[in-house]
Amino acid sequence: MTSFGTSLGISFLLAEEGLASVGGSREDALMVAAQAPRRDFRQYRVPPKPTVQLDQGRIIAGQEDVQLLRELGLDTLEGAKKFRHGRVVREAAFRRTWRVETRVGILYVKIHHGVAWRYRVAHWRRPTSPARLEWENIQALLRSGFDMPEPVAVGEEAQPFGVPKHSFLVTREVQGEPLDGFLAKGWPDPHQLGALKAHEAVIKDVAGMIRRLHASGFYHRDLYCGHLIVTPDPRWGRPYMIDLARVEQRFPPRRRWLVKDLAAMESSAPDTVSRTDKLRFLLTYLCKSRLDPVAKSWAREVLSKSRQIRTHVPKYG
Repeated sequence: MTSFGTSLGISFLLAEEGLASVGGSREDALMVAAQAPRRDFRQYRVPPKPTVQLDQGRIIAGQEDVQLLRELGLDTLEGAKKFRHGRVVREAAFRRTWRVETRVGILYVKIHHGVAWRYRVAHWRRPTSPARLEWENIQALLRSGFDMPEPVAVGEEAQPFGVPKHSFLVTREVQGEPLDGFLAKGWPDPHQLGALKAHEAVIKDVAGMIRRLHASGFYHRDLYCGHLIVTPDPRWGRPYMIDLARVEQRFPPRRRWLVKDLAAMESSAPDTVSRTDKLRFLLTYLCKSRLDPVAKSWAREVLSKSRQIRTHVPKYG
């Protein structure tokens, strides 16, 4: 996103392709998009840091982090394959994620030691390793002004054809608490504004962030409350998005992925989030003040997808 003008233009696309298609008129859809908050999000962009190539170009790393990577043995792809520091926090079919305490803070090292056939088929046109794809997603979202984990390094094996089998990604820890656990303890009210205002502040920030994400053409595709980390902030908190391997950017956006993101949020919200809170969230996302036919259509789709998500059993932990 280069300016609010660009964001608003994309919001028009979102409205025409999504909102207008569910019963509202084109004029209503454009009016909804035009109500998006007029803020210049360039102020939130993180300046890019200089990078260097290591291990004959197999690794891209932040220039300031090269010595740290050498200490961990992550300055070569072979070293990454043998990595065994810290503790494993998640393990799936073809990847393992380590949490590593270092002299400069906590790092997360996600190592891929294989690629599922579905991934290979989906990326046959542009063979990119899962780690490299997540690195690129983080960089694109940072350029658009979203709060993301700081990327440290990415590496993938050289392979002339097909998706590289081995790859790894290193990011810095986002110090905070997942949104679901954060809200499960009660809605934050640091300025003693009362329950209603406290709920409104959180809903406005989170729904606005997701709307801007979608208006920029992105969808997360794994947007559960646990993948938003709330960091300390004078307002109430500042949410960061994590687990960005499945993020995509398309123009115009696909409505079903917008619905899936919203449904993932709805299905993973803790019990402290009431049905009224969820309705306010959706109306804020749609920039609406009442439940009109367009909003009702979105609500039906989101609730239907949310029920499917709740019955889904993940293949891997």
